[in-house]
Amino acid sequence: MSIQNSKRLSLVRTELPPCCVRICPSDNSVIILGTYKLEEDRTRHGSIDVYEYDEQNGNKLTISKQYKVEGAVLDLKFHSKNDSILISAHSTGNLIFWKVDAANRTLSELKNYQLFDEETLITSIFCSPIDQNLLLATATTGEAALVNISDYSMQLLDTVHDLECWTGSFGEIGELSQVVFTGGDDAKLIAHDLRTNQSFWNTGHRHHGAGVVSILSPGPNWNTNNSNHLWTGSYDDSLRILDLRVIDKENPLLIPGYIPKVIQEENLGGGVWRLIPSPLPNDNRVMSCCMYDGARIIEPGNDTFEVTRYFKRDHESMCYGGDWSSGGKFIATSSFYDNIVQIWSPDETE
Repeated sequence: MSIQNSKRLSLVRTELPPCCVRICPSDNSVIILGTYKLEEDRTRHGSIDVYEYDEQNGNKLTISKQYKVEGAVLDLKFHSKNDSILISAHSTGNLIFWKVDAANRTLSELKNYQLFDEETLITSIFCSPIDQNLLLATATTGEAALVNISDYSMQLLDTVHDLECWTGSFGEIGELSQVVFTGGDDAKLIAHDLRTNQSFWNTGHRHHGAGVVSILSPGPNWNTNNSNHLWTGSYDDSLRILDLRVIDKENPLLIPGYIPKVIQEENLGGGVWRLIPSPLPNDNRVMSCCMYDGARIIEPGNDTFEVTRYFKRDHESMCYGGDWSSGGKFIATSSFYDNIVQIWSPDETE
């Protein structure tokens, strides 16, 4: 299958560099950006910007509200069970929980929770798809914390990365529902047991040539025919499939100390910073933000994957942020140093 260029629908320039993008699941006309500005004196600040996307009138993308925040914003996630709750991760070690009023395009602060010290950057956050009160946060200290958002208590995972911990993922299927994965700048992928907070195993440079910056776990809504596969993206520009050593596909298991093997890897032309599956049922496509080389649509096969769409256009710098609309019609991606957000189609080509 040949790789085709996806069609651009809209473009906007932002005031501050956009680091992350989220499309409101309940109202796809609401697009929220987290921004990150590093000043010459090494201080960081940012904002959360609420945009309106008008498909009916020329696909216009216009800003509705801007919320200045003290620390720069590194990640945004909607709560997995309640899309009126948005969580932002900051360069000042804190999480902010927001109430989203999609109809009025406004946010209101619910809770500002200081998770790490103010010198620590929270690099990513993930809501458990199973436990509505469980949140994973990763940090530049190499640590990863499990947060109970019902009482805002926190517990650190015992195994720490040697360098920055960039990303994570909750397991979902069978015994993997008791596992959380983290990836770090030390090129390690670590599988942690949620019951003990200790690691099953961790990989090294034999698996990844540079830092692990994205992880996509098998789940009931994605790649169900290959529930033994874990996808990872790295700073070494490669996307990999790892074999999780599933003994029984209906009840996948991890074997302590038995490190998975790489069964496919491909250089995508840029660091594989995000892996976001299609929200549509029976659609296993994945959108990847590839840092300095735009974004791609990837389709899984049996023990394989194939790139089918490519999008770059005005993404001339780091394509860090991206999200797929819940209706599947469009994708929003952002590039950092050029302050660009673009809307494009995963299906239409130019």
